[in-house]
Amino acid sequence: NPSFAASAMGKKSKSKKASEAQPTAAVAPKVELLDENGDATRAFKQVLVALFGRFDCDGDKLLNLEELQAFSREAKDGGRVFTDDELRAVRETFDWKKGDEGEGPEAGGLTLRGWLQMIMAQARGSEEETWQHLHRLGYDDQLELRCRAGAVDLQAKLEELLALGRSGDLEAFVKAFVTPDVDAEDRADFLQRLRGCDGEEPMLPDLLDELKCCASGEGVFEVEGCRKKGPVVFKFQSPKLGCETIDREVAFVKVNGHWYAEG
Repeated sequence: NPSFAASAMGKKSKSKKASEAQPTAAVAPKVELLDENGDATRAFKQVLVALFGRFDCDGDKLLNLEELQAFSREAKDGGRVFTDDELRAVRETFDWKKGDEGEGPEAGGLTLRGWLQMIMAQARGSEEETWQHLHRLGYDDQLELRCRAGAVDLQAKLEELLALGRSGDLEAFVKAFVTPDVDAEDRADFLQRLRGCDGEEPMLPDLLDELKCCASGEGVFEVEGCRKKGPVVFKFQSPKLGCETIDREVAFVKVNGHWYAEG
């Protein structure tokens, strides 16, 4: 049963007539990262907590060395990773939970408290650099999620699905969308739903609109999961006309190095 298809409903953007010229909106200033006491503002702290969960791929409430390097590659210019000296300083300076006895000094990981300490130290030293990292991680000047794929290959998958759907090549769309373990019968059923069957409206337009939300970040209020290994879950307000108050979510998993929608 292709439940992944049933969960993918879409958003229809409101179009405007070309004659309705709109005034240029003023650019809002950046929100504050630090308050008057040099502590994280509520909005900044919420972002930092979300980012901790984003890179905690194994869900153990710690950022191990591999997860810290994943953060560094996404946040820093040129995908630069932490040096050995930098990682040593992280372990020695911030709240680091040691591994089990005998595992060595590099075992364990940075706690949420240590993560907040590390990023706050950076922000106090250079807000400009911190903003650069936040922008690369997908946040805009209002600390809102901008492009919420959060990884180049996942963003490419979303763009591929949108292009296939718009081209009308639905067989190729299904192949790219569903995981390899979905059998032929369920694939055929999903294809029929996309096209419309038994008097029902085609599912494709709504599904493409929802994928557009994931690709553009429009309406997205949270993205959970590991961008490197998956799964990744996009959570957003339903864009379907008349369903704007309903929260929706779409999940993607990585199978053999490729992203697919999760059933």
